[in-house]
Amino acid sequence: MAKKTVKTVAPEKAKKVAPVAKKPVVKKETSSKKELDNEAIRKKAEEIYKARIAKGEHGTAEGDWHLAEELLSGKTVKKEVVKKPVAKKPEVKKPALKKK
Repeated sequence: MAKKTVKTVAPEKAKKVAPVAKKPVVKKETSSKKELDNEAIRKKAEEIYKARIAKGEHGTAEGDWHLAEELLSGKTVKKEVVKKPVAKKPEVKKPALKKK
Protein backbone atom coordinates (compact mmCIF):
# COMPACT_ATOMS: atom_id res chain seq x y z
CA MET A 1 0.00 0.00 0.00
CA ALA A 2 1.03 3.49 -0.70
CA LYS A 3 1.67 5.85 2.11
CA LYS A 4 -0.67 8.76 2.41
CA THR A 5 1.00 12.05 2.88
CA VAL A 6 -0.69 14.57 5.09
CA LYS A 7 0.08 18.19 4.64
CA THR A 8 0.28 20.23 7.76
CA VAL A 9 -0.76 23.79 7.48
CA ALA A 10 1.02 26.37 9.56
CA PRO A 11 -1.40 28.42 11.64
CA GLU A 12 -1.89 31.91 10.27
CA LYS A 13 -0.61 34.72 12.33
CA ALA A 14 -3.42 36.55 14.04
CA LYS A 15 -4.00 39.89 12.43
CA LYS A 16 -4.25 42.86 14.67
CA VAL A 17 -7.69 44.40 14.33
CA ALA A 18 -8.41 47.93 15.41
CA PRO A 19 -10.94 48.07 18.22
CA VAL A 20 -14.43 48.76 16.99
CA ALA A 21 -15.57 52.18 18.03
CA LYS A 22 -18.79 52.06 19.98
CA LYS A 23 -21.59 54.15 18.59
CA PRO A 24 -22.84 56.79 20.98
CA VAL A 25 -26.14 55.91 22.54
CA VAL A 26 -28.75 58.28 21.26
CA LYS A 27 -32.15 58.26 22.85
CA LYS A 28 -34.75 58.45 20.19
CA GLU A 29 -38.08 60.01 20.96
CA THR A 30 -40.71 57.49 20.13
CA SER A 31 -43.16 58.54 17.52
CA SER A 32 -46.10 57.47 19.67
CA LYS A 33 -45.11 59.94 22.40
CA LYS A 34 -44.72 62.72 19.86
CA GLU A 35 -48.06 61.86 18.30
CA LEU A 36 -49.73 61.88 21.70
CA ASP A 37 -48.31 65.31 22.37
CA ASN A 38 -49.46 66.58 18.99
CA GLU A 39 -52.87 65.02 19.55
CA ALA A 40 -53.19 66.72 22.95
CA ILE A 41 -52.12 70.04 21.44
CA ARG A 42 -54.59 69.60 18.59
CA LYS A 43 -57.47 68.97 20.99
CA LYS A 44 -56.54 71.96 23.16
CA ALA A 45 -56.19 74.19 20.08
CA GLU A 46 -59.64 73.10 18.97
CA GLU A 47 -61.07 74.03 22.38
CA ILE A 48 -59.39 77.44 22.15
CA TYR A 49 -60.74 77.90 18.63
CA LYS A 50 -64.32 77.09 19.66
CA ALA A 51 -64.13 79.42 22.65
CA ARG A 52 -62.67 82.19 20.49
CA ILE A 53 -65.40 81.83 17.87
CA ALA A 54 -68.11 81.79 20.54
CA LYS A 55 -66.75 85.10 21.86
CA GLY A 56 -66.57 86.56 18.35
CA GLU A 57 -62.83 87.19 18.60
CA HIS A 58 -60.50 87.20 15.62
CA GLY A 59 -57.51 84.89 15.43
CA THR A 60 -55.69 82.23 13.47
CA ALA A 61 -55.23 78.49 13.69
CA GLU A 62 -51.50 79.03 14.26
CA GLY A 63 -52.22 81.36 17.15
CA ASP A 64 -54.56 78.77 18.68
CA TRP A 65 -51.90 76.06 18.24
CA HIS A 66 -49.16 78.14 19.88
CA LEU A 67 -51.43 79.09 22.77
CA ALA A 68 -52.33 75.41 23.26
CA GLU A 69 -48.62 74.48 23.30
CA GLU A 70 -47.91 77.12 25.92
CA LEU A 71 -50.84 76.06 28.09
CA LEU A 72 -49.93 72.38 27.94
CA SER A 73 -46.23 73.00 28.60
CA GLY A 74 -47.04 74.99 31.73
CA LYS A 75 -45.49 78.22 30.51
CA THR A 76 -46.99 81.46 31.73
CA VAL A 77 -49.31 82.81 29.14
CA LYS A 78 -49.94 86.51 29.00
CA LYS A 79 -52.65 87.33 26.58
CA GLU A 80 -54.27 90.67 26.48
CA VAL A 81 -57.90 90.34 25.72
CA VAL A 82 -59.26 93.32 23.91
CA LYS A 83 -62.99 93.33 24.08
CA LYS A 84 -64.66 95.17 21.30
CA PRO A 85 -68.14 96.45 21.90
CA VAL A 86 -70.62 94.51 19.86
CA ALA A 87 -73.23 96.70 18.25
CA LYS A 88 -76.68 95.27 18.75
CA LYS A 89 -79.16 95.53 15.97
CA PRO A 90 -82.24 97.48 16.87
CA GLU A 91 -85.34 95.36 17.11
CA VAL A 92 -87.75 95.84 14.29
CA LYS A 93 -91.36 95.47 15.22
CA LYS A 94 -93.39 93.55 12.77
CA PRO A 95 -96.90 94.71 12.06
CA ALA A 96 -99.55 92.59 13.71
CA LEU A 97 -101.44 90.25 11.45
CA LYS A 98 -105.06 91.10 10.89
CA LYS A 99 -107.58 88.46 11.70
CA LYS A 100 -110.35 87.84 9.21
